[in-house]
Amino acid sequence: MSVIQNVIVLGTLKYGDSSLIAHCYSAEYGLQSYMLKGVLGKRTKTGLQKSMFQPLSILEIVATKVASDRLGYIKEVQVESHYQTIPFDMRKKGMVFFLSETLHQVLREEEGAHPELFAYLKKALIWLDQNDAIGLFTVKIMLDLTHFLGLSPRINNPDDPYFDLENGYSTPLIPYGKHIGEALNIHWKTLLGTDFDGIAKIYTSQAEKSILLDHALDYYSFHLQQFKTPKSRVILNEVFKPV
Repeated sequence: MSVIQNVIVLGTLKYGDSSLIAHCYSAEYGLQSYMLKGVLGKRTKTGLQKSMFQPLSILEIVATKVASDRLGYIKEVQVESHYQTIPFDMRKKGMVFFLSETLHQVLREEEGAHPELFAYLKKALIWLDQNDAIGLFTVKIMLDLTHFLGLSPRINNPDDPYFDLENGYSTPLIPYGKHIGEALNIHWKTLLGTDFDGIAKIYTSQAEKSILLDHALDYYSFHLQQFKTPKSRVILNEVFKPV
């Protein structure tokens, strides 16, 4: 039976000469995969278009609900939120590619629907499309995701100068393992306690943005099984420039 679903596209994989498999996150059912038969051909009977399934596109579809290890089929699709800047801004496109890879990994660990997480992701992506001061967006969204995953960094004392990445908490003493030092820990704690509009008030260098993202990736590696740094991480070296 086909049902209406709200989905965020996580990525596509070519199948044969003219088809794609689209991996999506559904507000109603969680991680779902769909066969887009003939979408790469010159003409499609379904009216599906490859351009609709760019990474992190927000769609409304009519499709079959399937188990996570099976493929469904989309009967109808329409773009729910039309991005105005993301397709034309290389900084934002770099962030979107990176986040789509990250989310695809992370959401595999989530079973079933999580409407609150879907609503958060949708709101965050629309914010990205509508704003220009976005330098720390990827770090912010990665830290916010830990809340939904039950892995939130623990700040024992707001005055603690260090953050222990491996154990996941702030500390007054320098940890033995990977950690965040005093200067960057201030930004780390600020990101944990601000909304997206607060990003513009955090002034960091290109190098500091890059290091903070690496710290977020280290945190994921320590606390999520089988997490690997997305291949698109290298793209963000160009994204993290002063804004």
